[in-house]
Amino acid sequence: MSIDRFVPETPKSLQEMSDYLSDPRKTTTDSFIGIGVNPKNMVEEMQFVQDVYSHKQFRHPYVQNIFAFDVDTKLDMETLREICTRIASVLVNDERQVAGVIHFENDHRIACHYIINYVGMDGSLYRQQYSVEHYRKKINEILEEYGLLPIRSM
Repeated sequence: MSIDRFVPETPKSLQEMSDYLSDPRKTTTDSFIGIGVNPKNMVEEMQFVQDVYSHKQFRHPYVQNIFAFDVDTKLDMETLREICTRIASVLVNDERQVAGVIHFENDHRIACHYIINYVGMDGSLYRQQYSVEHYRKKINEILEEYGLLPIRSM
């Protein structure tokens, strides 16, 4: 079964997460995706939005989401990018930047790691708009279209 989880306060800075996401031992140069941001410039572009809309209640620069395909899923890069981009669009329902990368994990699992900017391009702060069950249902609809196993229920 596939897995999806939100990680609201990862202890890494935005730069450290960018370095982790782009680790050449886990990913390839064509596995980056972005909505509202060039994922290869995510630190500068997300930081710019945060600097423009500085808030006193600002706590953490991003929210991380990790979607992992079922173990031993075999898909070509074009299909992986398409699925991961569609999942990214489910995660953002407003003027939010999201950068993602496809990782190839040691346990024969493919995972999409997403960084969602805490500050929107309209200045709004991140609020998870729906329940985890809502996101699971929407992602499972995408997976079903590709004949893939769904996210397991919590």
